[in-house]
Amino acid sequence: MTTIAQDKYRINGREILTPSEGHWLDRELLDVQGDNRPIYAAPRAYELTWELMDYPEWSALHMLYQQVEASGTCVVRLPAFPYATGTAWAFREYSGCTLAEPMSDAFFSEYVTNVTLLIANIRVV
Repeated sequence: MTTIAQDKYRINGREILTPSEGHWLDRELLDVQGDNRPIYAAPRAYELTWELMDYPEWSALHMLYQQVEASGTCVVRLPAFPYATGTAWAFREYSGCTLAEPMSDAFFSEYVTNVTLLIANIRVV
């Protein structure tokens, strides 16, 4: 897991609430070549997690998802995949990405708990 830096996460230019955690997900193994080399799908995915989110932020995240869902793809600003920049911690924009519907656990007081947002179809090369 990575800890969150001071740069801002964005979806289609709109700043989103800084997540509690964010990390690049491992790619699924598709097959193994004859010389025993693994074959992976090219796109990567990034998962954002918020431990607690107030209702207005939860609603805004859902509205943003619905806007992106209508067009299909979006531009996201995330911490760069390690070999994309060569710097210790830098944010980068990725285009052509897709969003999964935001998911959450139960409400705690007026807060939504354990909110996750999956960003997929990220091309890092």
